[in-house]
Amino acid sequence: MYYIKDAEFRRMDEHRGRPCAVIQVRPGAVGDPDLFVYIARSGQGEDWEIVRMIRSDAQPEIDWYDNNMHQAYAEVPEEHFGDAGWPEPAKQRRLFLENLLANEAIAAKLKELPPQ
Repeated sequence: MYYIKDAEFRRMDEHRGRPCAVIQVRPGAVGDPDLFVYIARSGQGEDWEIVRMIRSDAQPEIDWYDNNMHQAYAEVPEEHFGDAGWPEPAKQRRLFLENLLANEAIAAKLKELPPQ
C-alpha cells in the first residue's frame, strides 16, 4: 500500500485530450517514489478517476534539468500500482484516490475547476 505523506495540487494539464488535475504526492514510506497523479472527471458527474501516474525517482542534485533520458520519470501502469496480495491493486488504487480527494486543499482546488 502506498502511504501519502503529503499531496499538493500542481496544475491543470491534458492527457489524451482530457483535462486533468496534476497532483504531486510525496510518500509516507521510505523508498517509495514521489508520484505525479493525473485525475480527470469521470463521465458528466463530480466523480474523479486516475488516468495517469508518473513515478519520480528524480534527485534534485542531478535532475535539475528535468531530463527523462535516464528514466527519472516513468509511467506507472495500473496493474503495477500497489503491493501484490491483499488488497488487490485495483482496490489499493481506489483507496489511494479516496485519500487524495480527502485532502481539504486538493478538494477545494478541484471544486474551483469548471465541469467538463
